Amino acid sequence: MPAALSALIAPAAPTYGLEEEVFVLYGGRTSLGSLWDMGGLLWQDPGRNWAATATNFRRGEAARREVMSSVEVSTRVEFSAATLFAATLSRRRELARVFSSGQLIALGALPGSDRYHTAGLHIHVGVPDAERQRVYGNLAYFLPVLTLASASSPYFGEGEGGPLSRIKSSFALGELGSDPYERFQDLIITRRLGTLELRVLDPVPDPERLWAIVQAVEKIAKLPGTLPFSRQSYNQLRAQMLGGSSDALFERADELAERVGFSTDWLHFTEADRVRGHTEVHGWASTCAHLDGLYRSGIWQDLGTPHPLPAAWRGYAGFARYYLPKLPYIARKAYVENKK
Repeated sequence: MPAALSALIAPAAPTYGLEEEVFVLYGGRTSLGSLWDMGGLLWQDPGRNWAATATNFRRGEAARREVMSSVEVSTRVEFSAATLFAATLSRRRELARVFSSGQLIALGALPGSDRYHTAGLHIHVGVPDAERQRVYGNLAYFLPVLTLASASSPYFGEGEGGPLSRIKSSFALGELGSDPYERFQDLIITRRLGTLELRVLDPVPDPERLWAIVQAVEKIAKLPGTLPFSRQSYNQLRAQMLGGSSDALFERADELAERVGFSTDWLHFTEADRVRGHTEVHGWASTCAHLDGLYRSGIWQDLGTPHPLPAAWRGYAGFARYYLPKLPYIARKAYVENKK
């Protein structure tokens, strides 16, 4: 067969995108004042940032004390793990520039979090329609391994909740059901984009760990053949993982290491372990300072970023600068994502 013809009929290579949610803390709390700086990012490049930024708010009784939750930036569509990783670091630099004040904390949950006050890392994988179910199953087969590797949620509510406390508690996650388009599951097929979206991962502040996870996603998406995935087995492994049992999970991790070279070291010492260990010795304030340094520089260090509580006017002005102009887009996006 001529090479040119072979290329035409070969399966299209997967595409990738990434959405990253982070908390912006001022004196240990979120603030509506962060909307002002998100507005600054929006208007630097409206054509791009209209769809590539977002903000989240707390709900219920907690919203009376603290309205703001996480902020979000996303990449463009990329064609390899390498360019996706580079694009993510570029987005981090852009966010850091507009937030000259405020600590950027890429964790899945915070002390005092509830099921609506969390942050996640969502990776999108685009594949042809004919490949979608097969790649969905292959990604789901290894997803619990990547989930534990991403774990960054040691604190939740009034104290420690285990490394996966966000995944145990978030309203936006759940077991895999019969309808892959149903939104609040660990892995879905998106209605709006048609991509496979890994929703369950915690934010990954350490660039080295993020690079390992992004590479693994790419390699799994490109695996030939069909792995022995079933929703029942995924949900069983998920329950075991959240319950603290790890034998079956580490067997799966060994298989992933053999197939794509993903190191099991990422499971033995998680970001949640580092955060908890540093907090026990140095306190939560020091941990936040070092997490901010890690997000901004890629190094676990305290950069001394100022984080005083913003003036009240920044919240009101930020709402007008960022949120009001985006309302039509936000409404349309919500409609498309949730329609049956």
